[in-house]
Amino acid sequence: MNGKRSKRKFNQEFKDDAVKHLIESGKTSTEVAGELGVLGCNLRPWKKDYLSTLDSKVAGSSGKLKPSELEAENQRLRKELKRVQTQREILKKAVIFFGQENASSSGL
Repeated sequence: MNGKRSKRKFNQEFKDDAVKHLIESGKTSTEVAGELGVLGCNLRPWKKDYLSTLDSKVAGSSGKLKPSELEAENQRLRKELKRVQTQREILKKAVIFFGQENASSSGL
């Protein structure tokens, strides 16, 4: 054995399915790659190619966002949602804390 691994080839259907799973699941490239038994560094260019192919198909449609733009917007919204959920949890804890403090100081 020479210690080298042979380069695995994946057909376009596998790549497209992997990217669709990546986009629909909302998981990271590394997580999806682990599930599929491929390297995360493989998924990133596959996603870029997939979205650029979709972009070129949609390019003629006026007024519509390209799939790559939609994906970027989805990522931005997921981050914002996570931030807002964290803020909400902090506020819930603050309400409980101040509610207890207020009740103890009023003699209840």
